[in-house]
Amino acid sequence: MYLDDLLADGGFDPIGLSGRRGRIFEQLRVNLNHHPATETVVVRPTRDQKDRKLIAQFDTQILVDGLVDADEARLEINWWTHPAGIDDQFKFHYVESTGYDCGWHRQPHPEESDIPFDHFQQRASPESDYQYQGIDFLEDTPIGLLWEVTRTRLPRIIRARYDPDTEF
Repeated sequence: MYLDDLLADGGFDPIGLSGRRGRIFEQLRVNLNHHPATETVVVRPTRDQKDRKLIAQFDTQILVDGLVDADEARLEINWWTHPAGIDDQFKFHYVESTGYDCGWHRQPHPEESDIPFDHFQQRASPESDYQYQGIDFLEDTPIGLLWEVTRTRLPRIIRARYDPDTEF
């Protein structure tokens, strides 16, 4: 627990965020707990300690029918709200203990201006370069996007990665 997570009434705010962004994180957290492969969902500081992200640990024996050949797998989510008329930015980033990671992002790339705002990225290991592809999201709400990623997009990627004979 972080000191700034305490509420005025002495209670504890597990998300540590307020306003619309805090409500979105809480909705995502609650919904992630309903995914059959979810073991835990926590809010943690980002690597630079300047922000927070949701982290869902998955049971790899359940995730996509047990196809994942990794000891651990997690989905890291961050969401940044913006005023009406400006799209919120987000990232849903999947990481395996094998080193593989991929993500669905709506945000500008910090170094590459030719990468589309809405994009998918993946790499085989931390030593590899990311491969990028522009995408169109079907959903536009936080919960809709969560289920689009966890029920459709992530299973397709995992099946393609571990079962190349799978047809889409």
